Amino acid sequence: MTEGGFVVGWEQHTSSSQLARSGASEIGYPDAANLAHLSRALYFPRHDRKNTQLAVHDVSTKYAAATGTLPIGCTKYLVAVGAMLNPHGDALDNTTIAYDVDFNLGDGDAVIGSVKSRAPAPSAGVDLAISTTEDEAAVLITNSENPSKIPLDVTYPITPSSTRTGTVKHPYFTFEVPDDDDKSTVFQWQIHPVQHGRLRYTLVRNPEQSGSPDIQAVYYHLRLDDSFALPYSEGMLLLPALQSSEESVVVTSAIAMLWRLRELHTGKGKIGKGKTDSKLKRLFGKK
Repeated sequence: MTEGGFVVGWEQHTSSSQLARSGASEIGYPDAANLAHLSRALYFPRHDRKNTQLAVHDVSTKYAAATGTLPIGCTKYLVAVGAMLNPHGDALDNTTIAYDVDFNLGDGDAVIGSVKSRAPAPSAGVDLAISTTEDEAAVLITNSENPSKIPLDVTYPITPSSTRTGTVKHPYFTFEVPDDDDKSTVFQWQIHPVQHGRLRYTLVRNPEQSGSPDIQAVYYHLRLDDSFALPYSEGMLLLPALQSSEESVVVTSAIAMLWRLRELHTGKGKIGKGKTDSKLKRLFGKK
């Protein structure tokens, strides 16, 4: 992290306008109680399209010590997380790296990447190809005995927001992970600007089912901004305590989601149709 004023900024994150943007309050997010099982904290350092390498850090121990029993999203929680990631401290080093992310530019606008876990199984690596169509953000390919191609679909089910920087779209990102019994489980990254603010995405399993949402992860932006309409990304991904076989796919989907959100900011969120399949064949050699 390079901006030395980060902690000071978080300590000033108490005005009503700032709290409205983040969804923060003294009691945290409205669904804070449903997020208690998300104790594994992965930090995504600041990055943008120009970064070809990214180290995702496991800061779970420091996260637990800093936040304690504070409700996720409350003002004190946000200040604690900001202080934990003090750029002048020793919070991050090579021993905390959980995932290595590499990007390569292919022909033209083609962008491919790989996400590799430093932990042993069950979480295998995942490749991805960034898509340039409006309704697809990327295609993920699992590095398993039976590789699966997983499209990350984009939809716009909710109304855009008006901010001081302009109108902001709020896409949802949906993907299906194959199960061992030849079925699949649907996951969806959702944003709820009114309930949670414009700086949080929630990953829900089987979003069409009735009842309380089955929350699998939460990603939230770690800077004092209006929304995700930014040229860069920096945030925290909260996951269940035990690493699952699907975690690499979840991490990769978040990385691809952030790429698309940045592209929307720069006006590159849609280019054309029918380019992804040829890109996959050319870059991965897979059908």
